[in-house]
Amino acid sequence: MSVDKKSSVKDINRHIRKYNLITLPATLIIGFGIYLLFTGNGGQFHPLLAEQSFVIKLMLAAGVIELLAMNRVAKLNKLKHVVLSSHKLDRRSRAFH
Repeated sequence: MSVDKKSSVKDINRHIRKYNLITLPATLIIGFGIYLLFTGNGGQFHPLLAEQSFVIKLMLAAGVIELLAMNRVAKLNKLKHVVLSSHKLDRRSRAFH
């Protein structure tokens, strides 16, 4: 694999890790929101969390962040696959010449 392809795969992996770090708080908020909706103990943590509508809005916002990040990660994974498959094609074409 050439240096350019190695660096581009490393850059893609770095961006994927960045988006995974962005989605971590959103995932925790969704999980905590589900807990609050089922138990109804939101008032123990903060007065705003006692309101079910606020918890739902918070979960919706976190869900949007998750969807946007997942969309971007899917595009990055496709790009990574293209870069890696082009490397395999280059290697095969060199074998026949």
